[in-house]
Amino acid sequence: MNEGSSRQRAFVPLIPIPGMISERETVLSGFLDYADGKSVEESLTDVKIFRSETYLFLNVLAREPLHIVTGSPGDGYAALEGDHLEIFFGESGDDGWYRHFVVSAGGGRFSEFAELSEWDAEVVLSPDRWSAEIRIPLSLLPLKGESVGFNIARQRSAAKQLLVWAHTGSAFHNIDRLGRLYFLPPEPECVTHGPWVCQPGCTSVEIGWETAGACAAMVEYRRKGESGFRKAYADPVSGTIRRDRTLHRARLEDLTPGCGYEFRLKMLFPESGKESPVTDIFSFCTNAGTARDFSLLIVSDLHCRTDELLRILRGKEAEKADFGILLGDMVTASPGRRIYYDGFLDGMLREWRKPFVITTGNHEFRGCGAGAWFDLFAGADGKGYFAFSHGGVFFIVLDVSGDYNPALPELEKAYRSRQREWLRTVAASGEFLRADFRVVLSHEALISPELGSHAVFEMIDGILTGAGVIDLMIGGHEHCYARSMPGKKEIFSNSPKSGRCSAWELPFPVVLNDYGAHLELSRKGDILFVKAFDSAGENVDFFPVPRNGLDGNEFQERIDNEGVV
Repeated sequence: MNEGSSRQRAFVPLIPIPGMISERETVLSGFLDYADGKSVEESLTDVKIFRSETYLFLNVLAREPLHIVTGSPGDGYAALEGDHLEIFFGESGDDGWYRHFVVSAGGGRFSEFAELSEWDAEVVLSPDRWSAEIRIPLSLLPLKGESVGFNIARQRSAAKQLLVWAHTGSAFHNIDRLGRLYFLPPEPECVTHGPWVCQPGCTSVEIGWETAGACAAMVEYRRKGESGFRKAYADPVSGTIRRDRTLHRARLEDLTPGCGYEFRLKMLFPESGKESPVTDIFSFCTNAGTARDFSLLIVSDLHCRTDELLRILRGKEAEKADFGILLGDMVTASPGRRIYYDGFLDGMLREWRKPFVITTGNHEFRGCGAGAWFDLFAGADGKGYFAFSHGGVFFIVLDVSGDYNPALPELEKAYRSRQREWLRTVAASGEFLRADFRVVLSHEALISPELGSHAVFEMIDGILTGAGVIDLMIGGHEHCYARSMPGKKEIFSNSPKSGRCSAWELPFPVVLNDYGAHLELSRKGDILFVKAFDSAGENVDFFPVPRNGLDGNEFQERIDNEGVV
């Protein structure tokens, strides 16, 4: 590192969830005049800088006592007009490089050596200030060590003033005179992934998160409006709690149905005397214990396509959903739990923090890390099948789609045998029998005998296949949209292959979600509605599911009356 680059330096903390431990963010201030490198008396610019494992974040507050010149809102060179920020990264030498990012007060962007689609900036204007939240993937910076050359400049058009964090002499592009960012390793208690709230019920939820280092941990939680917190310890075992894990799971029980809760994570270091840090407060709602209208978002078969998931999560169906249902094959393979973070979980939590139900698919079983799904999402019993209720609807989640190890058929047979006995008990329970609707969720569903899914039929045959026992089955797996109706041989599908097949003879409708697409399952009064969207977000189908079951002719008449989009 040469003398010039040592003039300004900053240490960038790892804060994977922005705002969780806000006091650890580094603040760049004390900007200099570009012309002479002298300090500016009036402090008008603050830059909070921090990073996750994959992104660098810069939250800039630009106060302006004169007036803001927004310039053009367009992208490209127009972003360099009016008030704007310029951000530089680079290294000098034989392998020298630089990156240049621009964000204008009008919202326009410009970048060199990076596509605009690869990074984000959100600008907010106020009468006497403007702010920008900038997110740059670290993958855009060809880092070779734990530090990088850096500078940020602010143009104040009304004041005819150019401010810089590091004075680089006569040109911005004097790469050897940039300041320097140092990437600090995370503290053990730093939350690197999560928290996520999964497998929600009327009186319980599972909360998971991962820390940079091993420690004991717990969740402090309360109903909204309460002052005191209750405690739920993570990873309890034999009268104590685990202290050798970075992945933490806590189950919250005895919750009130249909209520909002707040929670925070607390990491514990009982033997070191170290202060136990806590995160900011997060929130969730428990499932409704009585009949009411609701809306749920269902996705499946994304196979690590985070861009498709984020598109869905930015839509109105996600906005109004009580919670989500992730119906399997969210990843392509399972070499370990990191792929769940990279493939969908980290991106989802940045965009959308509602609880979610998650099931296994066949791809979750591919690879030596096939147990990662169960580490991250399964309850204390370690099973992938379970049941829950919401708004008068009883849901059964099946786990019969795995690509099991063919060398261990006895284990698969025993697991499915236990699942079928559990299913028999569930189907005889009062909660199941009293429900207004009963819905089965399974990654593979019974759309046609010609397309497989015989293991699903064997699981439910004689238990759920009778008339009036269940009202609807929802699945995915086939990478097409398909729907079958009771009493009908035809399959409505956007796939010629599926459309040529004959449907299972079942007394309930079955619907399959398409690859990279989503469904909306909603209740309005005494009818469930299924609304299907394709991978472009266009509505392609809609059908109702009335209460108490109807024969095929009555059901088709109801569909004709409601209309099919």
